[in-house]
Amino acid sequence: MAGDTKGNEEVVLEDDQQSDLRTLAELLCFEELPPKWTQDFDSLHSIGKFSPLFMPSFNEVETECMEVFEKKKMETKKILGNFDGQISLSVDILRCESYFDPSCCGDYLCLSAHFIDENWELKKWVLQFSCISVSVSGPSDDSLHKYEDWGILRTLEDWGIENKISALTLKNDNCNNELVEFVKRRIQENNGKLLRVYCCAEMISVMVQDAFDKIEDIVHKVRQVYTFNIDYPFWFLKLAYLQIAVKSWSTKDVIGSNDVVPSPEEWKKVEGVCKILENINEVSDALFYTTHLTPNVYLCHLHWLPKILAKVSIDSDSFNRIVVEDMSKKFDKYWDDMFLLLAISAALDPRLKMRYIEFLFSKVKDRNGNSQVAVVLGAIHKLFDEYVVRFPLQDYQQFIHLNDHSKEKSDLDCYLEQPVLRDSKNFNALAWWRIAGIEYPTLSRMARDFLAIPVSLASKIEAYYTVPKPADDHLVRLKPDLMNALMCTRSWV
Repeated sequence: MAGDTKGNEEVVLEDDQQSDLRTLAELLCFEELPPKWTQDFDSLHSIGKFSPLFMPSFNEVETECMEVFEKKKMETKKILGNFDGQISLSVDILRCESYFDPSCCGDYLCLSAHFIDENWELKKWVLQFSCISVSVSGPSDDSLHKYEDWGILRTLEDWGIENKISALTLKNDNCNNELVEFVKRRIQENNGKLLRVYCCAEMISVMVQDAFDKIEDIVHKVRQVYTFNIDYPFWFLKLAYLQIAVKSWSTKDVIGSNDVVPSPEEWKKVEGVCKILENINEVSDALFYTTHLTPNVYLCHLHWLPKILAKVSIDSDSFNRIVVEDMSKKFDKYWDDMFLLLAISAALDPRLKMRYIEFLFSKVKDRNGNSQVAVVLGAIHKLFDEYVVRFPLQDYQQFIHLNDHSKEKSDLDCYLEQPVLRDSKNFNALAWWRIAGIEYPTLSRMARDFLAIPVSLASKIEAYYTVPKPADDHLVRLKPDLMNALMCTRSWV
């Protein structure tokens, strides 16, 4: 009897250990528990979910995490396999510059899938997280290994979604340009189309950094007489510090020798740049802190930038006009590349529709506004016609459509003819389309695909980085498979 009791206790203890191990793996995979806690038993037991005797080895935890990952991946893969819409991709390059562990210094690729599910909720799921360059002396912009596609196509084939990809968002550099062309060729071989999307946050950041570069020598002087930290990699913080310094100068509250203190002309240059960037910061705040940041909101915010730059150019001295001219060139290039995407997305916002596009061009001088409006309208109709062919209505959908609309009018015609909605603080375009899908079945499919396209790789404070976003130090120290597993599963919750 005593032996049986002891045996039962051992079985119970083993079951408890296995249950605790699975709980710990799920916390790591789904709730972002720091990996180092797995060997810090005091911190681990402070959670209150484990037995006092639970002290797993890291290898045990790693094995269990990989099992959780594989199980969740099968579920996620099934969802993507059954998804009947298009999927957009984003490629973000994160950087690790750990001085404590040089072996993990390098650049890391994060490939994410963006789509709107059947409940009209926007999803961003990481499909691949991998190291693409390692530099013991620290990463640099020239350190990226130029593989043909960094394993992206292999990842898409593994997930079974290579025929569902419609757009690819990444930063604008030569290496990424080569990547896009390679991926585009492979997708077109299967009769697919790939839209290249340029990151809006990066475009604004480059504009701002270009302005800072033009006063770099003066900023160095400013730092000699006014102590502030500009090492944080966010441009809005550097702007804020410079604004404080300018205010101190204007109140004569600056101490230093004449050899170090910027001259009045130099202070004026800093002040002028700050005024320009203050306006850009207001546009950025309104855009990147939008509650529901989908493509439809970009046009109505970005169209203010050329107006701001034009006004500053007229009101400024020659130095600031040069700053503005260079910024305008960068914006115009982005606008030319991205206008059609932003305009179609805006037209799919029931608060804007084509009426906003028409209004926008009615205010623009020296451009053929009517032809631009016609281009947008023609592109929307062409795209809609493709959806009509690809997704014919079922019998009941045809019944509903004919009951609500005349035979001669399509979803698109009826939608555009309806008055625009009044704006409201908590308006959510995805929630509106979820309900409107019954009335506009084909157009809602088109909206679901288009509104999932990421126009920026970041939002909120991350949109203000002037350097590559940092990779998580705790994750990149792990083995590559475990690192990838944790990055992916945490995004699938």
